[in-house]
Amino acid sequence: MEHKMRKEDTLSNRHGKHVVKRAARAAVSLGEADFYMVAAVTALVVFGLLMVYSASSYDNIVNGGSSYSDVMKQGLFALIGIVVMLVVSNIDYHLYNRRRTWYMFLGAVVLCLLVVLFPARNNAHRWIYLPFISFQPSEIAKYAVVLYLANLLKNADDKRRSPGMQVIRAFLAAGLVSGIIVTIQSNLSIGAIIGLTAATMVIISGYTLWKTLVPAVLGIGCLAAGMLLVPYRMRRFTSFMDPFADPTGDGHQLVQSLFALASGGLFGRGLSMSRLKAYWIPEAHNDFIFAVVAEELGLIGALVLLALIVVLIYRGIRIALNAKDRLGFLIASGITVVLALQSMINIAVVIGAFPVTGVTLPFISAGGTSLILNLTATGILLNISRHGKTMKSRT
Repeated sequence: MEHKMRKEDTLSNRHGKHVVKRAARAAVSLGEADFYMVAAVTALVVFGLLMVYSASSYDNIVNGGSSYSDVMKQGLFALIGIVVMLVVSNIDYHLYNRRRTWYMFLGAVVLCLLVVLFPARNNAHRWIYLPFISFQPSEIAKYAVVLYLANLLKNADDKRRSPGMQVIRAFLAAGLVSGIIVTIQSNLSIGAIIGLTAATMVIISGYTLWKTLVPAVLGIGCLAAGMLLVPYRMRRFTSFMDPFADPTGDGHQLVQSLFALASGGLFGRGLSMSRLKAYWIPEAHNDFIFAVVAEELGLIGALVLLALIVVLIYRGIRIALNAKDRLGFLIASGITVVLALQSMINIAVVIGAFPVTGVTLPFISAGGTSLILNLTATGILLNISRHGKTMKSRT
C-alpha cells in the first residue's frame, strides 16, 4: 500500500512538472513574436491615425462635421485590426493548407465579381456595400492569392508533383484575379501588385527560369495592354511624364503633390498646418497622404516614416528567411512583397516617379479594409516568426 502511494505521488509530481513545463513553454511562446515587427507596425498605425486626423480635419469641418470623425472611424478599424492580428498570431500558419486556401481564393474571386452589383465610386466598381459596412474585395484577394500560391509552390523540389504544372496553375490563379480586378474594377495598380507578387513567389520558390519566363512575359504583356488600350490610363502616363503641361487637368494631383513636398522644407509647416490639403490635393487623407506628411512634418518626418517602413520590410524578410519550412518562407515572402510594393508605388506616385494610380500607403492611408487586412497579414507573419524561433531554440 505504501509503495502504491509512493508511486502515485511520483506520478503526480511528474504530471505536475509536465504541466508546469507546458505552461512555461506556452508563456515563452507568447513572447516569441518578432518584437521589432510589432514595434514598427504599432508605430505605423499610430503615425497613420495622427496623419488621417490631420489630413481629413479641414474637409470634415467645412462639411459641418467634427474634425475627429474620420480618425474615430480609422481608430475603430485599427482596434479591430489589432485584435484580429493578435488572434491570428496565435493560429498555426500550417492550418492555411491547400484546401482551406483554395476556398479562400475562390471566395475572393466571387467577391471581386460581385462588385458589379453595387454602385460605382469615381466611375469604378470596387466596393461592396452592406448595412453598416463596406469593403474592397481586392484587398482580400491580394492575401488570398499569397496563401494559395504558397501552398501550390511549396513542393518545388518534388519531381513527382509536376513542378511545371504548379507554375502554370500559380500564374493562372494570379492572372484570373488580376484580370478581374483590372477589367471589372478598373484597378490596374492592384492587378499589377498581385501579378508581381506571384512572379516573385514563383522565382524565389526555386523553379528554373525557363518555367517562369513565358508566364511572366505573358503577364507583363497583359498589364501593358491594360494600360495602352484604356485612354485615361494613357493620359495618366503622359501627364506623369510632364504634369505641368496640364496642371489643372490630368496633371493636377501630381502638381499639387509636388508643391506640398517642396513647401514642407526640412521641418515642415507643423502638424495640421498643411495648406494644400484644403481641396488642392484630392484624396489627401488617402492615396496622397504622404504629401501631407512631407508638407506638415518636412523632410525629417518623411524620413522617419520611410525608416519605419524599411524596418517593417526588413523584419518581414528576416521572418521569411528564418521560417521553419518552405510554406512559412513563401507566405512570409508573399506578404512582405505585397507590403513593399504598395509602399514603394504609393510613395513613387506622390514624388512623381510613377504614374498616378490608386494605391494606398499601408497602415497610413485612411481605409478600414486595407488597415484590417494588413494587420491580419502581420499577424500571420508574427505566427511564422514564433515557429521559426521555436525551431531554432530546439536545434
